[in-house]
Amino acid sequence: MRPVRPRLGSQRAQRAAGSPRRRPPVRSRGVRWSSAWPSHLHQGYQFINSDGLTSTVALDDIARMEQASLPRLHYFAVVAREGSLVRAARELGTTHSNLSMQMRALEEELGGDLFERRGRRLVLTALGNEIAWYADEVSRLARDASEVARGHERPRRTPLRVGVVGAIPKALAFRLLEPALTVEGYGPVAARQDTLERLLEELAVGRLHLVLADTAPQQGGTLRLFGHPLGISELALYGTPELAEKYQGDLPGALSGAPLLLPMRGTSLRRSIERWLGEHSVRVRVEGEFDDVGLMRVFGLRGRGIFPVRAAMAAEIEDIGGVVKLGAIPGVTERYFAISVERRVRHPAVNALIESAREKLGARDEAGGAAVTSRSRGG
Repeated sequence: MRPVRPRLGSQRAQRAAGSPRRRPPVRSRGVRWSSAWPSHLHQGYQFINSDGLTSTVALDDIARMEQASLPRLHYFAVVAREGSLVRAARELGTTHSNLSMQMRALEEELGGDLFERRGRRLVLTALGNEIAWYADEVSRLARDASEVARGHERPRRTPLRVGVVGAIPKALAFRLLEPALTVEGYGPVAARQDTLERLLEELAVGRLHLVLADTAPQQGGTLRLFGHPLGISELALYGTPELAEKYQGDLPGALSGAPLLLPMRGTSLRRSIERWLGEHSVRVRVEGEFDDVGLMRVFGLRGRGIFPVRAAMAAEIEDIGGVVKLGAIPGVTERYFAISVERRVRHPAVNALIESAREKLGARDEAGGAAVTSRSRGG
């Protein structure tokens, strides 16, 4: 769904916005705010332009919000985050009926629906997802301006909300997230771990900026998502010296009857390992299944079984000691994706994360690092 540009000359839109037809520019501390929305870039606070390449906003890129009042955009940002008018009204200190009226007026100003109801939840439409990012930025600038007006030297930062699937090691997740913390004006990171399906639902309603996953979003369903390839990691098997001595030899034949610790069924890595073993008719004993890589590692260090380790994390495992490498798993790799609702990511911190991850992991795919377009079932 393509966002619809509001009819700027519409008297109805002007009345709904509660503003006169012509507004004089307001200038304060180097920030120019004008009803004309000139196409050149202004000095002042940092945003991202329509190409997602700089950290300074091009005001013409949000021209669809010319008639939208700032309070309504702030209300919209809270509703998008909460996914409920009731919870948003409680946080804003207003009534449900007033907030509902404000959202209807905002939709009329912008020329399209911002939400669709799915059960008891409000889910952002394509236009709603497009506007939500700008509404968050407007709210952030309002908070920053208030801090500056009170004489505070450091304005508030905007949290980066990230979902991480349990299959990704915690140390690797930190390495991927760390560059985002260096972007001025953003942080701290609000990270949560859950299943991919639940995280994609949170992403779709605007509660997360992105999801770090070991698989691209599945095709089919109603959620339009984009998987941005971050890179590929090879894998190897590790175990205690006792297990390594007992099952030494050519892999995978030497693993016949060996105790293995594996990710939960249904994960991409579990399917890849089972396919590798099946192709060589090797039967093993699965001694543990884990959706948390860190817990699987603890069991491995205690000698409960042989477990897979990503090449990106091999040095850390070897530094810990207590386990040795049995051998590589030929042909088995793990791919990493940053999943978002945007094909071209505008969020500066998310951009920093993607670019840094591709340098560290070496994103290699047929699309040359382009986003993988798909629709997900979303659970």
